[in-house]
Amino acid sequence: MWLMPAVREITTLDLVEFTEPVGDVPAGARGGVLELRDDGMAMLEITTMPPEPILDRIVFAPVASLRRIS
Repeated sequence: MWLMPAVREITTLDLVEFTEPVGDVPAGARGGVLELRDDGMAMLEITTMPPEPILDRIVFAPVASLRRIS
């Protein structure tokens, strides 16, 4: 019998990785979830990209484009 590991949903304060580009944020970028919204979006603080004047460190992204890493 093959058992599927339990996967926990993304919640506030989780560290996540983008599985696809969202706006100016490339796939593979990482950040922390600050807030989850009822419309399937998450507010995140990007932590792995160098600060640039054009790129906001606080972004909104669909939860479906994220995977939990911790």
